[in-house]
Amino acid sequence: MPLKIIQVGVGGFGTSWRHALTTSPDVEVIALVDIDRDILKEAADVFNLSSDKCYLNPDTNWAEIEADFVIDSTPQLHHHTNAMKAFSGGKHLLVVKPMSDQWKTGKVMVKEAENRGLKMAVAQQLRYHPVIMKMRDLIQSGEIGEVGYIHQDAFFGSPGYGGSYPQPYPLLVQGAIHFFDYIRWIIGSNAKSVWAECWNPSWINEHGCRCSYVVFEMKNNCRVCFRGVATESENTNWTCNWHIEGEKGIIKLINDHVFLNDKEIAVSWDDETHISDLNLPVLNKIVLDEFISYINGDKEPGFSGKNNLKSLEMVFGAIKSSETGCRYTMGE
Repeated sequence: MPLKIIQVGVGGFGTSWRHALTTSPDVEVIALVDIDRDILKEAADVFNLSSDKCYLNPDTNWAEIEADFVIDSTPQLHHHTNAMKAFSGGKHLLVVKPMSDQWKTGKVMVKEAENRGLKMAVAQQLRYHPVIMKMRDLIQSGEIGEVGYIHQDAFFGSPGYGGSYPQPYPLLVQGAIHFFDYIRWIIGSNAKSVWAECWNPSWINEHGCRCSYVVFEMKNNCRVCFRGVATESENTNWTCNWHIEGEKGIIKLINDHVFLNDKEIAVSWDDETHISDLNLPVLNKIVLDEFISYINGDKEPGFSGKNNLKSLEMVFGAIKSSETGCRYTMGE
């Protein structure tokens, strides 16, 4: 029998799940939840659901609907509340990144799932982008030996990255959660400590810090320098630009072109989509399939709630460092 799904947040970014949800024989969408009645109606047509299967949030208690798991694709400030509802109804949870808008509520979400014997995961789908996977394969196969240093660049244009709603640290919380998760995924090591500085240049008057310099000490002794800035000079894709230096060579990612010791390595999507396309529907299908396997008893994925806390702490550890002017040690 297909697993029954409730999707919470069906417009905007939530539409990127439609390909996975309508093509997988292992799932059936049985209810939709959103704050907008018109968006609900449009989504109901996609999934061929009647109006009585559509729920306005937060006016109705959708947690009482009989289902196996919830996909939460709302902005992160709603994730904790939605998670508590899902868990109270005995449902597993797949939530889009970042897990939560606060470190403490992220930990609560993971703990609540564990206490109730439920599975939770965070859809860090960009770790499966072909260029990220290629760099991971090169490192994990030992092509450049022990990795000692990584530089990671994200340029967002002169307004900077502002996120989907006003927030104090949009670049780090809603943007760099991807970039920091890449680091752990690619080199197979977790962060030990972090130093960071966050600011805005004079020409940015919008809400929230949109520039950051961040330095991580990883547990394998590698140092990672992240630069996320607002600039007129260039923009980078969500895969960033990278310089990865190891004892036997150098890997570079420049505008989605991968180089090993200055020789370009062919990387492509299976369907020949342009390599710079994020192709979120395809990546979400990978995440959905792995989450279903996790629910059915397979091994815990690297993007499980428990594992993803290590990426989330990189974000909020960097914020703590910037606010205090001191290095933050993971676990503090």
